Amino acid sequence: MIQFLDFEFDELQSVLFKAGEIIPLNSTQSNLLALFISNPKKIFSKEDILTEVWQSKVVSEQVVFQNISQLRAILGDEAIKTFPKKGYQWQLELIVTEHSTEPNNTSISSETLNHTSSKTEQDPIEFNMSQNKVTEQKRPNKAFSNSSIIICLAVFLSLIGAYYLQANDMLLNKFVSTNTKNAVSKTNAQVVHGDLQFIPFTADSPRHFKPELNALQSRLDFAIENKAADTREFINSPFMQYQKLNASNALVFTGILKGNGDSATREQLPYLLELLVQGPERSWTSYLYGSSMADLAEQTEVLINELANSDYFVLKSESLLSAELTLMNENMSQSLHALPLLAYQLIEADKFDSASGYVELLLAESELKHPLYYAYGKWLKGQLYQGKRDAVSAQIFYEQAELLLSDAHIYDLQAEVNKSMAELAHSIAHTKEDYDAIHRYLYKAASLARLGKKPVAEIRAYTLLSIKASKFGMKKERMDYLIQAKTLLAEYQLDGSHYMLPMYHFALFAQTTQERIRFYHEVLEKPVTPENYWVFFASADQLSKLYLKENKPEEALEVIEKITEPARSALLHAQYYRALDDLENAITYAKRSFNIGRGQHINWLSLNSALMLLELKQSQGENHELAEYREFIANHATHWWLSWRKDRLAKVGIDAESQMAGL
Repeated sequence: MIQFLDFEFDELQSVLFKAGEIIPLNSTQSNLLALFISNPKKIFSKEDILTEVWQSKVVSEQVVFQNISQLRAILGDEAIKTFPKKGYQWQLELIVTEHSTEPNNTSISSETLNHTSSKTEQDPIEFNMSQNKVTEQKRPNKAFSNSSIIICLAVFLSLIGAYYLQANDMLLNKFVSTNTKNAVSKTNAQVVHGDLQFIPFTADSPRHFKPELNALQSRLDFAIENKAADTREFINSPFMQYQKLNASNALVFTGILKGNGDSATREQLPYLLELLVQGPERSWTSYLYGSSMADLAEQTEVLINELANSDYFVLKSESLLSAELTLMNENMSQSLHALPLLAYQLIEADKFDSASGYVELLLAESELKHPLYYAYGKWLKGQLYQGKRDAVSAQIFYEQAELLLSDAHIYDLQAEVNKSMAELAHSIAHTKEDYDAIHRYLYKAASLARLGKKPVAEIRAYTLLSIKASKFGMKKERMDYLIQAKTLLAEYQLDGSHYMLPMYHFALFAQTTQERIRFYHEVLEKPVTPENYWVFFASADQLSKLYLKENKPEEALEVIEKITEPARSALLHAQYYRALDDLENAITYAKRSFNIGRGQHINWLSLNSALMLLELKQSQGENHELAEYREFIANHATHWWLSWRKDRLAKVGIDAESQMAGL
């Protein structure tokens, strides 16, 4: 931490605090502040600032003045001084403080800051000792002979060395080996997905961690460095960047190096690495704590090889993921990396009993050795209770997770927990006061995502704000937040795949049919990824229905043909033929959708198909086939689906209320 006046600036996370409260800065402002603090005696010219802060982006000099004016408005006019025709210089005294202690009142110069931020990699205990050691230099007493001095020095150094080695071994055995000891030995098995590639790693504060990043990447000799992709673009759009790399079946990974913000572990494990891996079908994220760059590199190699020897990245069907993750968790029994994703998959599948066991295991195993996964376990437990519709318990665990992540300065995950709390609040919302709570959670999520340098999450938060405002009938607010999301997409220069969700909601909120059709077409022209495929399908579904309502069956069929996945395509064809009163074809396609969806465990799809078949065939009277559809609905319908389809279910003789009561 760097302290000035009543402000504190976390140079690792690029976060500004005032009296313990976060002061929101955009990325440009935080980078500009970090630049001034990095060399407070230097007068930075406009050219210096443009090069360091905006790098290769083309902006006018006026932008420099505007951002400095914004910083002065936050910090005070006296913080930055203008030197006409020369540039700008920092003016406030800077004090180094520790995260967990009071300021030590030690003023620092630019040389001290530069030394601290560019320290070479070394053992953390040795580094701490070297920082705290005070060497007293005295003239030798003339009464001592040279040989006496040498003997005394030898004895003294041997005692110090023995003490240091003993202390070092004790501390390392207690803390540092937590991660390395749990790593399984490196496998010599052949990598099944071809070459491993990595995109150059980055950091929350790249300037601060530059020596560490260089040291870490120099040890990733088990993979091929690929400089064809921009690191931040890969982090924001891993699937799209993977496609551009034409990586075949290779695994491509990158990492974000952070400081460990957890006060209990950061002294011995000062580093946290967020590792992102992308394969042909899906991505993977893990978090590694390390004592040094060598430690993190070793853990990374072990984990990447374990992932490469799994089928996780090549499975086509989502229904097989739980089984694959269970196997991976058994094979990776010495680490915790598969547990969070396995528990999440089971919660999503409403397999709450199995999920509960894995969540409890994650909490028990991570409490003392992995603070981030411990907080993640609390978040998962909140999701588990929310799935079981126990809102009180869910809120308790969400709040615990948020507090732990806040204390550890993991802002991006803290943002996701706030989104979960917003969804929980919405599930029980009834009044305007309930909306205020939802708004508070989502606005905080957007701010935290920005602090965590996760623009996609920030945009999603504003999109959710728009959706929730719409649910409460706030037409102006819903458009304001949607426009904000679209503005941020342009500001962050994200690729077209990220425009799909906001454009879909522009279509939903459009005032005329023609506007709605135009927006749906814009959605269907955007790049499709595994994450946004549901938006692509929903847009095709809604647009085909609009065309059928407008008596334009050819246009509707053209839209339907864009969906090539068999089960979903069959459902849209069933709806199409039903609208044309071609009941024979409608039933044929509905049966196909029901059977394929059931085989692939796409329950929502099979439920919709089963309901359509009951509607289409109810005039035939009850038979074995209709009983099968009713049984499927009774066994697989969720509370949400029953509530959504309640009116249609009543028309085919299914009491949704009583079935929901039995869940």
